[in-house]
Amino acid sequence: MGQESAATGDVKTGNGARTLDDAKARIPWNVFCNWASYGVNLVIGLLIGPLVVHRLGNVAYGVWALVGDLIGYSFLLEFGVRFAVTRYVARHHALESPRDINQVLTTGFAFTSVSAALVLGAGGVTAYLLPRLFSIPAGLVLDSRLSLILVSVGIAVSFPGSLFHGCITALSRYDLSTIRNTVPNLLRAFSLWYFLTHGYGLLTVAIISTLQTCLAYGLDFVMARQLLPGITIRRKYFDRSTLHSLVTYSVYAFVMSVSWRLIYMTDNVVVGFVLGPAAVTFYAVGGQLIGLLRDSLVNITALYAPLASQMDALKKEDSLRKLFLAGSRIGFLYILAGVSALTIVGPRFLGLWMGEPFEPRSGPILILLALEAGCHALALCCGQVLYGMNRHKVGAWLSLCNGAANLALSTVMIRWWGAVGVAWGTLIPAVIVEAIVLPAFTASILGVSPGRFYKSVVLRSLLAAAPYAGWLWLLSHRLGLVKGWTSLTLAVGSGLALYALLVWKVGLDGAERDLAKSSLSRLKRRILVSQEGL
Repeated sequence: MGQESAATGDVKTGNGARTLDDAKARIPWNVFCNWASYGVNLVIGLLIGPLVVHRLGNVAYGVWALVGDLIGYSFLLEFGVRFAVTRYVARHHALESPRDINQVLTTGFAFTSVSAALVLGAGGVTAYLLPRLFSIPAGLVLDSRLSLILVSVGIAVSFPGSLFHGCITALSRYDLSTIRNTVPNLLRAFSLWYFLTHGYGLLTVAIISTLQTCLAYGLDFVMARQLLPGITIRRKYFDRSTLHSLVTYSVYAFVMSVSWRLIYMTDNVVVGFVLGPAAVTFYAVGGQLIGLLRDSLVNITALYAPLASQMDALKKEDSLRKLFLAGSRIGFLYILAGVSALTIVGPRFLGLWMGEPFEPRSGPILILLALEAGCHALALCCGQVLYGMNRHKVGAWLSLCNGAANLALSTVMIRWWGAVGVAWGTLIPAVIVEAIVLPAFTASILGVSPGRFYKSVVLRSLLAAAPYAGWLWLLSHRLGLVKGWTSLTLAVGSGLALYALLVWKVGLDGAERDLAKSSLSRLKRRILVSQEGL
């Protein structure tokens, strides 16, 4: 997979240095697009979530959550190749190696096609065994099996489809990714609302979700062909050395995927196996909000890996260090806004959103998982930079240790404290691995002292967040003013205004404030140009 000139291949690429500069210039626009997409999808999730839970009922919704988590493990059969494809497409685009892009896509397609076939087989076997694994009511067995098979079809489609999504990500075209994420989700939301209000159930939810997945990856294919008109998947581009490079890179991405499944998808399975499907609903609802918070962080950190890959290809070490420190602080500052709100007023929100029984049962779970999300933010920023540099081996093994400890502790602690014990089992190893060990390791790789990292990223961010958290605690717990939707909105809104001011004054340094001003100015011009185009 060597460097080649643009004349030797079919894909049109630009100058390598200009490619990196273009990616940097797109950062404010990409962040804006990601947030626009996330805002729409967040509103959809908050509106549709209660509808799905209450229309399906606690047992059927618990089964749906279990189906998603069980078949979600089949993502492991992709072996992390999609991460490798994204990394190498970004790298070869920066190095003007167009033929190598086609080799990466063709070789990746051949590999993921085999994985897709394995997923379909695994889905059928799991569907057959499902009633033997969990206590599912007889009336839900057939729908549960069919739902699991449909979800496996969606995952099978996602394997080759993710290669084209990787092209969009590698070229930092998150504006197109926004369209790809939002349109299918809007259609899914409307379909769920229509069919659930007309009496349809679990199987219909599975059909709609699978169609959404297929539509999203179909859009990826169309957009990738528009961005890189010359990309093609042909037998002549299949290359054994490319396969070796992809597998060598992806083996540790695979280890990382295993650990992520252990951390974020095992909890519901443990709860369902020990306490039953109905208990999964109360755990999953608390976890759903944290999932939304974690997913929103990707709006920022997803930009890091392609940038790091291009910086590493062009040997820009100082830029990598700046990306690591500034990127980690921005990600942590962002996550603290959500963590502070969810730990202090999150349980009250659950009571208003889902109903009073969820506040005492899901509230403690929400608080513990929110604290873990803060640790996850530090690990995610480190992981993105390491991915881009192809230095993620140690991080992968650390993450796997985190996942194994999570599973072991959750299995033990659920016997003592029920579902809350599972949340404790998630938090404890995260503090050690995600908040301490992995950041220190990444800092050492980049030649940054751990002390400088924690002072610049963690301490500075906590100082900015402390008054915001204190304000929320005063209004909700000391004065008892947070009782309904209006008071909750005013409390969080005023707190976020205070936090935004403190982030500007304390969280960012002078150079970063100047960069933010220029970025906002470019973003404003970009939006105006877009509006004129309409």
